Amino acid sequence: MKNHKWQISSAGYSLVEVTLALLVVAIGLTATFALFPEGLRVTRAAVDNTEIAMFSEYVFTTLDLTAGYHGGDYKVGWDIDDTDDFISLMLSTKADAENFQLKDGKTVQTFYWIPDFYGLYSGNFAGTDMDSQEFEKIDFWTSAFTYTLDIAKKGIGGVPAYAVLKVWPGETKGDDEDARVFYREILPIR
Repeated sequence: MKNHKWQISSAGYSLVEVTLALLVVAIGLTATFALFPEGLRVTRAAVDNTEIAMFSEYVFTTLDLTAGYHGGDYKVGWDIDDTDDFISLMLSTKADAENFQLKDGKTVQTFYWIPDFYGLYSGNFAGTDMDSQEFEKIDFWTSAFTYTLDIAKKGIGGVPAYAVLKVWPGETKGDDEDARVFYREILPIR
């Protein structure tokens, strides 16, 4: 008689190999999902920095225009209350002194950015039963900044003056090291 040796096929994976493969996949997915909150935080910070930079440009341009229009000499020819003459319609068609008035004197102020609809005047807004005219009547803000603005004379005569603007995202003042600080000399002619 012939002695047949039965060979056992080793096709397929063992339970240990499958478990190790699932462990590697689980660790990889966990690491990937851990990146999402950081990505959201960085995105929010980038949006805040962009909006704050636009706000600071609005503040400094308004101060430059006011200084140029009223003669340039701070506290003699013009004051912070005169900046209402140059409220920007670029920010919103709802621009008025109540929404966009600047205040100085190192006091903490909050600036609310009221949205504009930029020509979206027909049809319904997706997900609502309101048309655009009804939606436009609702007062809400899309961004808020807390800021301090200090304007002072640099030399004798008040020309040039300088402004230091500290801005924090949101409705509350954060730590001073978290502030975005901007400095500009205010010249009546640039």
